[in-house]
Formats: sequence, structure tokens, C-alpha cells
Amino acid sequence: MAKRKSYGGDGINAGKKQKTNHVHETPTSEEVYTGRQLRHLLTFEQDLHKARHGIQSFKNVLDSILNNDEKKAEHMEIVLDFLESSKPREVEDEVPVYLPDIMETWSLASQMSNENVMSAVAVVLALLLKIISNNVDWVPQGLGICRTLLQKRQQELIAKNLSAEKGRDFIISPTLRLLREAICLDGGALAAPIFRARANTFKSLARNMGLRYIGEGGEDPKRPSVRTNATRLFLSSLRLLHTEAKKDLLLQKDLVAALMRNLRDDPPFLIYEILDVLKTSVVQDKKLAKEVKIKILNTNSLTRIASLYGYNKELVNTDDEAESKRISVEDAAHEILLATCTDSTVGICRPEQGCYPEGIDPDSFMADADNANYLDLGLDSIPWMNRFTNEVPVRNKLLAEFIDSLRPWSSTKQSELLLAIFSTSPELIASYFIHKKTFPFEPKLSATWIGYAALLYSVIQLPIPRFFGWANGYATVPPPTSVVLDNIVPPPMTLKALTRCLTNKSKLVSFYAIRLLVLALEKLGKALEMHREAYSSTNSIWQEAARRLVDDFSQRIPDLKDIITCYRTLADGDLLQREAASRLILLYYEVIPQVALRAKFDVSPILLTVIQRVEVSDQAGEDIAMSLLELENLCAVAKYSPGMRWFARASDMPTSPFTTLLRLYTEKTTAMSGETLSQVLSYVADEYQLVESRSESSGLNPLITALKNSGSVDLAIWSFIDNCAERCSKAPIKYLEMTEEHMTKTDVNAQDAPRGCPLIVCMAEQLPFLVTSSPEKGVLKQLANFLREYLRRSLDAGVSRTFLKSISKSLAAAIEDEKLGAKMSLSKKSGVSGEDVDMLDKESETVPQLTDEQKEGSVTRISPEELEDRLGVPILTSKENSLLKWSSKPPEELVEEGHAASLILLLSSEHASIRKEALSNVMKMAVKIKESTYEENEQIWLLLMELAESAKDLIADGPLPSILVIFACRALDVLKSPLHCLYEKVNLFLTSGPAWQADKVPLMKTILQDGPAIDGHYYTEISWLLGFLVDSLRTPQDVALFHQRKVYEQLLCLPVNPYMGPNLRTGVLRVLYRTTCIEGGSDTIITRFGAIGWLAAQKAASGDETEERLYQAMIRRLWDTCDQKRIAKWSKGSIQKLV
Repeated sequence: MAKRKSYGGDGINAGKKQKTNHVHETPTSEEVYTGRQLRHLLTFEQDLHKARHGIQSFKNVLDSILNNDEKKAEHMEIVLDFLESSKPREVEDEVPVYLPDIMETWSLASQMSNENVMSAVAVVLALLLKIISNNVDWVPQGLGICRTLLQKRQQELIAKNLSAEKGRDFIISPTLRLLREAICLDGGALAAPIFRARANTFKSLARNMGLRYIGEGGEDPKRPSVRTNATRLFLSSLRLLHTEAKKDLLLQKDLVAALMRNLRDDPPFLIYEILDVLKTSVVQDKKLAKEVKIKILNTNSLTRIASLYGYNKELVNTDDEAESKRISVEDAAHEILLATCTDSTVGICRPEQGCYPEGIDPDSFMADADNANYLDLGLDSIPWMNRFTNEVPVRNKLLAEFIDSLRPWSSTKQSELLLAIFSTSPELIASYFIHKKTFPFEPKLSATWIGYAALLYSVIQLPIPRFFGWANGYATVPPPTSVVLDNIVPPPMTLKALTRCLTNKSKLVSFYAIRLLVLALEKLGKALEMHREAYSSTNSIWQEAARRLVDDFSQRIPDLKDIITCYRTLADGDLLQREAASRLILLYYEVIPQVALRAKFDVSPILLTVIQRVEVSDQAGEDIAMSLLELENLCAVAKYSPGMRWFARASDMPTSPFTTLLRLYTEKTTAMSGETLSQVLSYVADEYQLVESRSESSGLNPLITALKNSGSVDLAIWSFIDNCAERCSKAPIKYLEMTEEHMTKTDVNAQDAPRGCPLIVCMAEQLPFLVTSSPEKGVLKQLANFLREYLRRSLDAGVSRTFLKSISKSLAAAIEDEKLGAKMSLSKKSGVSGEDVDMLDKESETVPQLTDEQKEGSVTRISPEELEDRLGVPILTSKENSLLKWSSKPPEELVEEGHAASLILLLSSEHASIRKEALSNVMKMAVKIKESTYEENEQIWLLLMELAESAKDLIADGPLPSILVIFACRALDVLKSPLHCLYEKVNLFLTSGPAWQADKVPLMKTILQDGPAIDGHYYTEISWLLGFLVDSLRTPQDVALFHQRKVYEQLLCLPVNPYMGPNLRTGVLRVLYRTTCIEGGSDTIITRFGAIGWLAAQKAASGDETEERLYQAMIRRLWDTCDQKRIAKWSKGSIQKLV
């Protein structure tokens, strides 16, 4: 081969390509006064120096317009004149070329490699398009210029500019700005054609997106780098392209990677733009498929965005006040990550199966079990049950990979994000902790360990998915035990780690461990309750799963002995930790009693110590409340402890634990504490037969009320009560027999089922011994007052009056003081003075018409306040701002949380404007629900539209009848639960016609006359109907409708059924009580339906004393709320006698 000829000169560098240094020469320019002058300056010239002179003059004109200087209007006319004069003629079969001289100049500069002119042309074209975008009339010419740029010749020029060497920012940046202005012109009219020409228009775009600012300080938004301009071009395309083109753009892997690479190093203003476009044009774009979104929102991209947590760069040269008030970059990143990872409708989160791993179908197992050769081995017969100990398949694999990169223990925002992801995708919890091998929980008081503990605390607080994540109710087979257990006790909480935490010297470490165990046991209790719900409706395999869950859980947590050891080491002043530890001990007994009872823990010494500490404590406010909570927890533990000695006095205590608790409850109970103490005291009293063990028995309530009303009780009286309680507990049969003797002695009729009280009998027996010990006069007087109050409260509670009279005589005889004895007797008003009058005799004086026999057999009256508590039902009211709040709620919350019902209630408003607005919103809400993916969307939509159809002609004249409004609200509750017994009947009613009749009661005939839709649910349907009727009674018009439709006649017939329970009979009384609250209602049901006669008949037929009192109170209520003169005249005085 011949040697190539050298074209160089002589010397050592001959034949080599010479490296040239680009020299920036300052361009010359001149003032432009007319469009003709400008056109002359821009005429194509072979001399590129002259061409640059004209382009620079043109740039000065454009800069003047954009900077709004004083010559803006004049220069606008010059540019417009230039554009009009240079507009190409329309020639058939010829593509028009706009600004041909500039395009020729650009082509020549490219051929001559004149970089200054190549840059200058791109600059003036970008400025010109920017000005045209702000002037609607110029847009057609701007589109013509952009179409010229899309011609092959200009595309090649653009491509050459874009692929210039990396150091040529002054060429690349103007060209990127030119393309961005072309894409954004006229709302993206030419975005698609420009994208189709991406081989040239997007030339080297991925490389250019990597050319970031490398100068000192921060990047100035007014002088953007190549990366900023390239990124803005990509974002503008993403925002303006149609769905298919956007899909193609997102499939460009190099561009997506370049966009997110080193995102944390970008300036704040660029990060805001990237996140805003991703949120609005990708995440919230419902037309874009999830498979496409994942191309840009993949694990790497999410990790890059998550790296913005802790971003601390500040904006440079920010004069815009609104820009300076924007949320931080960290918050912006947090918002888009939440939307992306937790919203299954628009984000990348996929629907999953909760505690059921991906790839298993629990319902298919029972189909195989029907095989004749099937051998039932319980849970062991399920092949996949024990397969997920070390690996849990998940459907949201992308999210599973992403959350592994988070550091939730070091950042509050990252912790919030992880918890939000766990809340919407519970399947990830077990998988996350199984793979998170670097998550140690060995106790070490450091910021990192506290972050770990706080995260575990929040994870355990997350609720278990409904039905364990299965879509339509409980599956036939329970979820894998290991997965459920990992949701309750995350794998880092090992037995070894928890035990070491409990024995750690730091109070904070042990407190965290105790609180974590409390939450875990509470969550286990809820899981076991869900198992019970499942096996009550399907099969016993759920029972075995529950037992296995408890067994595995007990192996994960410390033994009760370790908890007790930790509790005993706590200081007396460490109230928070002592309360938490006592609560934990109680939960062991309540949730996993089989584990707790193995410890053989005797709570008596600890309980006595705590009682002493509380008794002598001078704490106030929150401190005494915490101490009482601790005491309550220990008392509840004592209920489960078989060795607890309730009536054994310690050497350093004046009374037994039972009496000491009774004193604390009556003297130190606050509003924050006391319910558990009351339950424990009642339990002990029933267990040791201090009171009668009957369902209708009032228990210790009379004694507690008497002690509270007696003020400060002397210690001698407490010793007397303690002695009586101890004796009664040791010999319960003796005092029960003495109670029977008192019943026989007073000739009480056995049919009356009288009630007695062994503790009162014991007090009557022991009082003579107290008197013989010669107590002080003041003590005897206080004791007499206490016993009198105790007898009265017992009488109020339903204890036999004749029995109490016999006891009072024994007490009066034992006290050996006539005046004090008279205080304790149940004598009539004429026999005693003012304050000593028996309360029953006071009540008897208020009804002088009753004979002596009637007084003897009458029942204690129920006060109007008590009657209201029993029969009063609150009137349904609309929530605040119901007209506005519903629009921001998803369809599930509209139905489930009552926002829809609250809006419906506004149709009965007194104001016509509110009713009309509510009707309009009901129709909008119906459309919103129908277009959603809510399971019952069709039925809810039909209900709301039928309501709207029924209301549109009625609301103009007045409020919509209550019967229609309440039925719509009640029907919503039925439709959201397909398992409801009335689900079928409500759907049949909705499909029976397009509108409802305002003068009929929906479903009443169907429920009362037809059989139940589900066998065994007749009384459940009756209960629903009674509740519906009570809520429907609001106005006199409603009473008139009930009268017209014979509702009262049908209701008063219901209690004739001998199998109807007391709750349903009370439901009928609630309807009558609501009627008495309406003007004229009592008169109507007395005169039209004989309500008082019906109540009297029901009272006579009832065998229960409590019901008799209730019927009598209703008779009194009807009389008090009616027109008494009219009714007395109408009944000729007979009703007064009944009252």
C-alpha cells in the first residue's frame, strides 16, 4: 500500500491534525429602526462576520422585548414587520421555508464549523419562539418556523449542535432551549412531530442530561446548565405528549436513567420541576398503565428520590416570593413517594392478599379436601402452611426492593413512608424484616437503637388487615402462622433481645421493651378474635391455627417470670413504667392465660404493697391517676390468680385487701380511673357470695353509693365492714340461710321472687358485738347514718322492702339507742322527723289515691331522667360542613364513615336553599360512586338516584319526609355489608320502582308479613325495623303518617309474641317514647290506639319487676306529656287512676 500523502508543512508536527482553541470574539451590532433594515441585516451573506453582526442586532431587539424596556412596543412592530415580510409564499407541491436567510446562514456556519454563528442562530430562534408564545396572533408564524426546523436539513443542523463536544455549552444549551420552546408552542401542537424526529431532535440527550454545572457555588436559575436545559426539554415532552408517545418516551431507558442519576446533586429549582412533572404527568395520569409508570418509577428511581431526604441545598438568587415559600425539597419528595407507593389507583402499588403470600389460593384447598381419599391432618395437610418461614413471596416486588434501601430509623419522614407502605401493603411487613438482616435489636442506648425501637413500635401498632387480607370475607383456610406472627412480633424482636432489654440498666430501654410487648399482646388478642370469628362461620381448622399462633407467640416473648422480675426492680416513683409493666402482666393473663398460669405467680404481696403506697400517697392529678391505673391492673390480675387472699388482713394493714380497695374506690377514684376497680370488687363480691348471684342483682352498688354519700367514714366503721365481709366470705351458706329466714319471717310471697343481701344480714348479726365494745358516740351516730343510707340504696336497687324492714328492726334493736334506732327503721313519715323519713314513704305520699294494699305491693318509680336514659334515642343529625367535605373523600369513606348519610340528612333541612344544594350534591356523589371501583357501587348509585328522583318534586314545598331520609341512611348501612340479613330485601325494594312513595313506610310490610330472607334472622329484621321507625319519628307529620299507615297498631301487636325478647319489647317502648317527645303525639296514641290501656295490660302480664317499673314509668310519661284536661275529660278520670 502506498504511503499517504502529507498535506502539512515541514517540521515535527507535519502530517498531524492541529488542535485548535476556540476563541470567543465579541460580536458587533447596530441599532435597528425598521423591519426592512432588520431584513437587510439578516440577508444571507457568505461573510459569516457580517452574518453574525446581523444576528447580534436581531438578538438585541429580541432581548429588548423580553426585558420590557422602553422600546418594547417599537421593537415588537419591527419584529412583526420582519416576520410578515419574510413569510414564504405558498407554492403548490413545495414545502415553505420560514426565515430562509437565517436557515442558510446556519447551514453555512455548520459547514464552516463556525461555532459562534451556530450558537447565535440557536439563541435568536429560541428567543423569537419565546416571544411568539406570548402573542397569540403570531402563533401561526411560530408554527411555520417550527415546521421548518423539522425539515431534514434543519434536523441535521440541530443534531450537529446537540452532539457538539462536551465543553461547548454555548452551542448545546441554546439548541436545547430552542427545542423546548418549539415543543411548548401552542400547548404542544408540534410535540409529537418533534418527538417522532427524536433521532435528530433528541440527539445525545442522555449525554447532555449528564453535563451538570461544575462551577463554584450553586447553579443560577437564570444561567441554567446543559443538564438543566436537557432535563427541561425531557420534562416538557413528558408533560405535553399524548399517552402513546409518552409511553414511547418512557421506554427510552437511557433517558430515564440520565434523568434520575445523581438527582441529589441537582439544584433545588430543577428538583422541584422534576418532581412536579413526575407527580402530575406520570403518577396522577390515570391513562398511563402501571407497566409504563414502572419504567420511570422503578427501584433505582425511587431510591434516587428517597435520597432527597435530608437535602439541604438552598435556592440561589431567588427573588420570587412564592418560590421562596415553597415546601422543602424533602417534603416534595415525601409527597410524591407517598402518592407513588401507597395509592393503588394511580401509583405503582398493586392489590395484594395481606397475610396470604403471593401465589396461594386458600379457597382451593377445601375443594381438594372433598376427595374421598383425603386424609385430614389439620394444618399439616396444607402443603404451603410451613413454607414461608425464611421467604415470603409478595406481589409488590418493586416496593419490596425499594423499602430495603430506606433508613427509617434515621429519618422521621422515611419512617412515615415505610409505615404508609406497610399500611396499604401489609404483605410487605413479614418480607421486609425477614430480609433486613442488618436490623439489630440488641439493647444499646443510642440514637440508632431508639430509631429501631420507634419503628418497631409503629409497625406493631398497624392493624391486622380485614379478613387477614382476603377479599370477600374469611377464607376457608387460615393464613400461614409464621406470616401472621411476623406481623404481630417482627423477627428482630427475638426472645434473647427482649430478655436483655428487660434486664438493661437503662430505664428507657426496658420501657420500650415493655411497651412493645404490650402492643404485641393486644394485637395478638385481636388476631385471635378474628380467628374465632372465622371458625364460627366456617370450620375448625381455624381453631388449630389459633392454638398454633399462641404456641409460636409464647416462644418469641419472655416468660412471665422475667416480666415480674423487671416489675419488682422498678422504683416507686417510676409511675409510667410501673403502670405499663402491670398492664403487661394483666395482658399475659387475659390473652395467653395458659402461659401466664405456668408461672404460678402470687400477686398478693405486690398488690398489698401497691395498695399501701396508694393509700398513704399524697400525689395529685396525673400521678394519682397513674397509681390507680397500676392498682387496677394488679386487681384484675388478682381475679385470675387462684391463690389470692382477698379477706386476709396483713399485720401492717388495718383492713383486708378487699375492704381497702373498697375504701380507695369510694374515696380516691378519679374520672380517669375506677372502672376496673368496680368490676373487680363486684367480681369478688359475687365469687364469695357477699351479695346474691342473680342476673338482676344490683351487687355492691348500694353499698358503694352509701359509702360515697356518707363522706369521710371512720376507721372503726371500715373495720366493722371488713369484719362482716370476712365472715360472710368464710361462711356463705350460713348467711344465705339467715337471709332465707328473714324472708320467711316477713311472710314474703314466694311468687314475688324477693331479693335479699347476705352482707346486710351479717351486719345485723355483728352490730351488737360492735356496740358492746363501747365505741364513741360520734362513731355510732355515723354508723347509724351509714346503715340507714345503705338500707335506702338497697331498697332503690330492688331489694325486698319487707326484708329490709325486718333487717332494720334487728339493727334498731341492736344499737340500744332509741333515737339512733329510729334513724335505721323503715317507718312511715308520721313516726319520724324530717331527714329520717324513708324514701319509699316519701314517694308514697305523692300518690294519695293509692290504698294501703297498693302501697305495700307497689314498685319503686323510675325517674324521668332514668326513663330517658333507657328509652331515649338521639336524633340523627348531619355532620358539620357536610355539603363540602364529601367531595374530597374517596367513595369507600363516603359510605363507610357516614359522609353520604350526613349529606342525605340535609334533605330534611328547614332551609330550601340547603335542601336544593344537598339534592344536587347527592346526585354528584352518586355519579362519583358509580364511576369508582367500590364493590357495591351499583347498588349505592341506584339508592341515591332513586332518593333524588323521589325528592326533586318534594323539597321545594318543604323538608323531605323523615321516613324517606332515614330509610336512605339505614339502607346505606345494609348495602355496604352483603352479609346483612336485609341485603336481599333492600335490593329487591330498590329494583321495584324508580321512585319511593312519601306516604308509605318502606319494607315494613315485607318484614312483618313475609318470612325472613335468611333463616333464623326474623328477630334481627324486627330489631332493624324498630330502630328505623324510632329514627323516622321527628315531626307531627311523621306521627300522622304512622297513624295513617296503621304503624302503631302493628307495633303494639308485636309483644303478643311469647318468644319476643325483652330488648325487642323495649324497642317498641322506644317508638312510643319518641312519639311522646313530639307535639300532640301523646294525645294521638292515647285516644286513637289506647296506649295507656296497652301499657297497663303489658305491666299486668309481665313477670319481671324491672319491666313493670318501666311500663309504669311510660304510663306516667304519657300522662305528663299529654293535654291532661282533654284526656281526663275524654277518659272520665280513669287514666288518672291508672297513673
